[in-house]
Amino acid sequence: MYTTTVLSLLALTGTTLTAPTALHLRDSIPPSPTRHRRAPALGQTLYSCVNPGQVALTYDDGPYTFTSSLLDVLDEEGVTATFFLTGSNFGREMTSAPWSAIVQRTYAAGHQLASHTYTHPDLSALTPAARAAEMAANDDAFRAILGFAPRYMRAPFLSCDAACAADMAALGFHIVDASIDTKDFEHNQYATVPVAAAKFDAELGWDPAVGGAIVLAHDVHETTVSVLTRHMISTLRARGFRAVTVGECLGDSPDGWYKS
Repeated sequence: MYTTTVLSLLALTGTTLTAPTALHLRDSIPPSPTRHRRAPALGQTLYSCVNPGQVALTYDDGPYTFTSSLLDVLDEEGVTATFFLTGSNFGREMTSAPWSAIVQRTYAAGHQLASHTYTHPDLSALTPAARAAEMAANDDAFRAILGFAPRYMRAPFLSCDAACAADMAALGFHIVDASIDTKDFEHNQYATVPVAAAKFDAELGWDPAVGGAIVLAHDVHETTVSVLTRHMISTLRARGFRAVTVGECLGDSPDGWYKS
C-alpha cells in the first residue's frame, strides 16, 4: 500500500509509478562523531566544500543495478561518499527488494544518504504544493527503510530556482549543487568515459591547502562505477586531497545530517 503522501504526490504531478524518468539532462552508522560545527543555512545552495583539502564524491539517481558494485569499490578504497536517492525512478521503488537492502547497506557502511526527490521532476517547474509532496514522499520512503530521513537534498537537473529554494528552506533542507560536474551521463560508454575523467582532472585543482570540491556523478552508469570512481579516488589522493561525505566537507557533524 502507498502512503497518503505518495498518493497525493501522484495526483499533484500526474506521475505514474511504473514510468521511469530520464537521467540528468544538465550539465549504518554515520562516520565517527566529530566536534560539532555550525551547519550550513537551510535553503542555501552549496557548491563546494568549506574545508580545504576535502573532496566529496556524490552519486545521484540510485539505488540502481550498479550501486552494490560501487559500494564494493568504495569499501576497497576506504572511502565514504554521499548518495542522493530517488524513491521511485527507472521503474523501481526504493522501498521494495532488493533496493531497500542496498539503502540499508549504504548507510551501514558509513556513507551519507540524501534526498533527490521521489520521482525526479524539475522542481523549478512544480507548484509549491507539488514540491512539498515530492520531498515528503521521499522522506516517507527513507523512514520506511531506516526510520529517519535526510536533511540534505539535491534537485534533479540541478534545477531549483528562488521559489524552490525558499520551499526547501521551509521544509528544512540544505541544497547541494556541485563544483565539479563530471558529465558522466553524457560519457557513459567505455570509449567515452575518459572524457568525464579528464573533466574531473582539469577542474579538481592542485593545492589541497586552499581548495576542495563537491563532485557530481551517477551510480546508474556502469562505467562510472567500474572506471571513473577509481580514477577520481586515485587522482584526488595523488594531489593530496581526501575523499569525505558532503556533510563533513561542509563542516556539519553527523548528528545534523538526518531528521526523525
